[in-house]
Amino acid sequence: MSSESGSAWTMRGLKRWLSATPETRDDLIQLLDDSKRFLEPETVDMLTGVLGLPQTPVREIMTPRPAVVGLFEDDALMEILPVLIDSAHSRFPIFSRDGRDTVVGVLLAKDLLRFIQTPHAPFDLTELLRQPVFVPETARSDQLLGMLKHSQTHMAVVVNEYGTTVGIATLEDLLEEIVGEIEDEHDDIDPHADDIALDPEVPDTWLVQAQTPISLFNELLHTSLEGEDVDTIGGLLLEKTGMVSELIGETIDIDNWQFTVLAADRRSLTLLRARRIEHITEE
Repeated sequence: MSSESGSAWTMRGLKRWLSATPETRDDLIQLLDDSKRFLEPETVDMLTGVLGLPQTPVREIMTPRPAVVGLFEDDALMEILPVLIDSAHSRFPIFSRDGRDTVVGVLLAKDLLRFIQTPHAPFDLTELLRQPVFVPETARSDQLLGMLKHSQTHMAVVVNEYGTTVGIATLEDLLEEIVGEIEDEHDDIDPHADDIALDPEVPDTWLVQAQTPISLFNELLHTSLEGEDVDTIGGLLLEKTGMVSELIGETIDIDNWQFTVLAADRRSLTLLRARRIEHITEE
């Protein structure tokens, strides 16, 4: 087939595609999937991601509270600076001095620059705080996008029905729902550097990224978990349950470990809490 005839066939197919009238959201998504014959697959995936925002509750894209890098309203400057340097974040939720249930403000790292230049200047963290934007965990992701745009901010504090802080959601979280995982210059240092960390809120408990290799988990925590056709801890849980988003908040026992699913998106688990069952029975 000549290039001209091939081009003509493509145009005829495109016209037929454009003439279709989707009646439901599923029809529209199917139409987009069919359009990969005419459009770049990445473009189609982004359009599908945009259509998925109204169907995605904020709790599925947020960073759960145990994994949030935050500060406390009574922290001193010299306590704050190491956190800024280690995390390389630009915004930090500021928790009440009474605990992590309440966020009292948001700190922008750039607001500390003048104190680095004049370290002996009087410092009061509460004077630097920005008003936080609060969003219920049941809100739709497209509603969150509208809130962030209206308030001209990049971070929202996610709360449950009782007003307790359960996590944070950022503009980057929303963008990743549309374009996929975004890696910055800090992600290349060590892909597994933060895969497993002690949970600051629960003794004898670890926060585990779902993509953590089973071999690494076994090595660091001196155990011997095994999967048949999977390589990661998240895959091990999926292999055992066969579910994804329905698992949020659920606990799964594997060998002598209990895993709690803290976060998941539509396609995979993202964050887990792991604890030896023997520590649970001792309480």
